[in-house]
Amino acid sequence: MGPERGQVRVLSTDGTLWGAGVLTSSRASPAPTLHVLTCAHVLTAALGGPHGEPVVVDLPGRGWRATARLLPGAWAPPPPLDGAEPGAAVADLMDFAVLAVDPGHPRLGQGCAPLPLAHTGAPDGRRVAVIGYPVGSPAGLIATARLTGAGGPCPEWVQLDGLRTTGAVVERGFSGAAVWDPAAARVIGIVTAAHTDRAAKVAWMLPVESVARLWPPLADAVRPAAPPPCAPPSLAEQYELADALLDVPQIGRDSGRLLRDLLPAPIRRNIRDDPWPRQQLQAVVQACADHREGCRSLREAVRVLGGDAVSVTAALDVLDRVCRLGASRPGAGT
Repeated sequence: MGPERGQVRVLSTDGTLWGAGVLTSSRASPAPTLHVLTCAHVLTAALGGPHGEPVVVDLPGRGWRATARLLPGAWAPPPPLDGAEPGAAVADLMDFAVLAVDPGHPRLGQGCAPLPLAHTGAPDGRRVAVIGYPVGSPAGLIATARLTGAGGPCPEWVQLDGLRTTGAVVERGFSGAAVWDPAAARVIGIVTAAHTDRAAKVAWMLPVESVARLWPPLADAVRPAAPPPCAPPSLAEQYELADALLDVPQIGRDSGRLLRDLLPAPIRRNIRDDPWPRQQLQAVVQACADHREGCRSLREAVRVLGGDAVSVTAALDVLDRVCRLGASRPGAGT
């Protein structure tokens, strides 16, 4: 499951779609208010400025809709995208806004929830996914990108380079969308802008740690930057995990080849083919153990493939133990 369970569309009251936002909720109170993280320019487009009038937020296709208003003080205007004046300060121009969902909103339905957040950390080439709403795709269009470094119109922003030769790129309609790290199963930023040359496949995001500095109440909902790489399992532990994975029907039926296909390319391409199922799964485990985020990527792939089956729970328990993931695994301690 990805960001679709908690990413909203932002619309004006006449139904015009302007961008996206990320549902979040603070744990600071027993009955926290729902908030939406989005871009200042999305709100300006919807309302004509940072006013107190409501906008509409909804979860497309999930039967949830509410009104929301700008939270006083939770606003940072966008930087000039066509170049700032020489010597101008743009560090505080981050293009960010927080909406408070109006009281009395409908309850979130099954499978819908505020999205978990994590610090971006170093822009180390990780692969991320983004769902946006460009013209002609009101239900959403998925783009994939890689984190490549800080920069762009604002020094706090992180550059996203599109991965696909064909397919969707981050463009108009993606503003405010969650930048989803599939290995961590967390939102690590929100999309702020895209390069005017669509063929360049370059866009930018505001990282979550910058968001938390702009709006301190968010800090308690954010997981810190990714922990150090897991301790590599011994050969005996690799085979123990391989055997546990083989007990998952969705994995055992093809000796883990579909599981391998769900892993990020830098891990996947280092996995050799082996005619023996146990050896094939051991190769998957070893390749994941050799990669910085490999064990966490393997955990997410197993969850996606096997769901909540008893055999999946057993396999993940073995994975957490032999890879020493412990409480740092995605979904724990949020």
